[in-house]
Amino acid sequence: MAATEPFFLFDCSLARYAVGRRCANLRDLLEAVRAVPDMVLEHHMMRCALDDHFELYEFPNDLARWCWEALGDHMLAEELSLIDPYSLPSIAAVRANLVNLVEEHLWGKDHAYACRPGLELHCVGSRLVAYDTGERILTMAALAEALPRLPRRSIFYHVHEAHRRRKPPSDDFSAWLESYGADPELVARLRRINFYSLNINQLRNELIDALRQHHKPESQASLRVSA
Repeated sequence: MAATEPFFLFDCSLARYAVGRRCANLRDLLEAVRAVPDMVLEHHMMRCALDDHFELYEFPNDLARWCWEALGDHMLAEELSLIDPYSLPSIAAVRANLVNLVEEHLWGKDHAYACRPGLELHCVGSRLVAYDTGERILTMAALAEALPRLPRRSIFYHVHEAHRRRKPPSDDFSAWLESYGADPELVARLRRINFYSLNINQLRNELIDALRQHHKPESQASLRVSA
């Protein structure tokens, strides 16, 4: 059975820009978190998942990774990794959680952890630019076949970015499958994936495993249309 509408496959890229601020210790980090524009927090807490080094680290955001790797403050790194910005209602709420966490960590300390020269955190903002690839996925089986070859940026757009676009928050894959008439358990399983704690390739594997267990082979896979 085909869905009423095909799945429109999108890709995306990031336009990054420096804001001229860097952090060498925890007090610098606290002041930066208080003052930087929203897009800087969005980049370092969310969009940094598109950076290649996140395939190698267990931390889901730049701030946690920097605290662990550059400052050697492992306790704060682990605490920062637990702040899920997608579970919070706004960037203002993300900022408030970050400020409270770093303030509490600094409370009563005589000195702040500092990094060696060259390991500073350079604050960066970004804008996400999304574009239609022209590819249309027509069936659930076709989606299962397409997932292993999709660019990491497409998966980010249809899962991470979708949770910011959709109300209530949801990924694009499960929303389309729900309209397709897929097994509700499959839809629920996709929505239970803790995507923020996974790097993009781990997320891809979770999606593939879920779909492989639920779809039956079908004929037509996908259709590419001209722009």
